Amino acid sequence: MKTLIKYSSILLLLVFFVSCSEDDSNEMIVEVSITDAILSLVNEHRESKGLEKLVRNSTADNLAIEHSKYMISENKISHDNFKNRTDNLKQMEKAQGIGENVAYGYYTANEVVTAWLKSSIHKENIEGNFTHTGIAAVKNAKGTYYFTQLFYR
Repeated sequence: MKTLIKYSSILLLLVFFVSCSEDDSNEMIVEVSITDAILSLVNEHRESKGLEKLVRNSTADNLAIEHSKYMISENKISHDNFKNRTDNLKQMEKAQGIGENVAYGYYTANEVVTAWLKSSIHKENIEGNFTHTGIAAVKNAKGTYYFTQLFYR
């Protein structure tokens, strides 16, 4: 009986691994490691300015992921439906002030954060009076990243 369970478990793991590794050219890939690096770079910048670190929030992360996927589906960079994300953060997280940075086409966290810091309006969000953030880096089928970072307090 133990042998049967052991082999069944191995078979299930193999099936799971194969199903997760199939290549679907329409699939959008959410990249976690690059978002962690973005948060680290943003927080390093904030600390260099005497500001508190931002805390990652899963609600904001999910809204950022949805927006990056939306931008991919529309094949354009935008702040479309920002009011909906704002309303969700106000309702679900009691947010009082909200900002958003978006970008696409950068390959690394350093590239996108550097670009945001060179833009006064994006830099204003990074250095703003915010306590929490949500970040998404989603690749389209061609491997191009679409980024969304939400900020709130």
